[in-house]
Amino acid sequence: MMPPVWRDEDEALLARLTDEIAFERLFRAQAGDGARPPARGAGLCAVLRRLPGGNEAVEAARAGKPDALREHLEPARQIDPPPELLHHLALHHTSLADLTTGSPEGFVRSITAWLALGREEKYLRDLGEAVTGSALPRQDLDRALADAPLWCIDDLGERARVGARDLTNDALRALAALGRVKEAARIARAPEALTERAARRATSLVAVAVEEALAPVLAAFAEATSKGEPSAAEGAALLGRFVAVWRWSGEDESVEHAAIEQATPLAWAHYRASRWDALRDLIAPIAPLVDSLARRIESDPSKLAYAARAAQMLVFRSDVVRTERETIELLDRAIAICPTHRNARLMKANTLCDQALRLLPGARPSTRGDHDKAAGLIDRAEQLYPGATRLPEARKRLGEAKKLLGISS
Repeated sequence: MMPPVWRDEDEALLARLTDEIAFERLFRAQAGDGARPPARGAGLCAVLRRLPGGNEAVEAARAGKPDALREHLEPARQIDPPPELLHHLALHHTSLADLTTGSPEGFVRSITAWLALGREEKYLRDLGEAVTGSALPRQDLDRALADAPLWCIDDLGERARVGARDLTNDALRALAALGRVKEAARIARAPEALTERAARRATSLVAVAVEEALAPVLAAFAEATSKGEPSAAEGAALLGRFVAVWRWSGEDESVEHAAIEQATPLAWAHYRASRWDALRDLIAPIAPLVDSLARRIESDPSKLAYAARAAQMLVFRSDVVRTERETIELLDRAIAICPTHRNARLMKANTLCDQALRLLPGARPSTRGDHDKAAGLIDRAEQLYPGATRLPEARKRLGEAKKLLGISS
């Protein structure tokens, strides 16, 4: 009998089986013992073996010690990796992210790998031509290859949209990852044009998902208001749904706009009827959204179009807080984001007049210092709003104090 011959194909089979064992142990160490490794995932190990220190790391993983191999799986740590590795990493991190909850890091790593792969035009073209052959016209293939690095972003956008109405955790993670596309592009050292395309695509997909999440909330608001004015408790419950969407969306600005737009007419109804407790209860849930929008306007003057509504919500809150100090702080903030806001300036002027009146005769014994302080408050009130309703009384009492104290003109 001739001795058995160890063929090249036998060697290749052994290598593939060895890599499958190593990859299975790595994958389960990352995703959990019950996780099923994706088909063809072992190709990742085959590519890693060609890197410095990669063969030793794969062998260690095969022996049940995958920690050394994990270090090679971070796209940010790979300097000019072979494109095959970037492709495997992009798929690997998506597979892991599908099996984990909480952090969006797996999706962000996948985006990073895909955007880094965008630098590898020859690899993508060779792969595309090998997959499609002559089935696609050249123009269609070019378009598909240009979009290939954005496929993961499109997938995340669809995940976010599908889970938006139910505010699912998977959709939340997808949104969080989409919000980090620029970070991923920077790590990937993606070309500027690709970075801009990726950022625009992500922003657009986030907007679609948030709009989808808001749709049932806006529908509920429309139904409730069509039946008449909701009570403060009903209105607060409806506004609380905006808060849930806002937190789910990573505090998206468009949710702030929608919540304030819906809350404003309800707040005016309680304000005009002097239902102060009801007004307080109604606007309490969206206070964080109002504060967030105010901060955006303070840091970006180009958002001036939204300043008046945000300022008015601060004015509403100033009517129902417990202390005069809180009132002044809220009115000052309203004026800071919308300097021409009539109601904020009027209320601040009247509040200053009330402070002045407490310093003048009739409220307590008055001194020259009280008079001068009151005069300063009244002057500030007049500068803010010359037609303030409390100004005539304040001016009259200031004149009486002047005579009483013998202050000459």
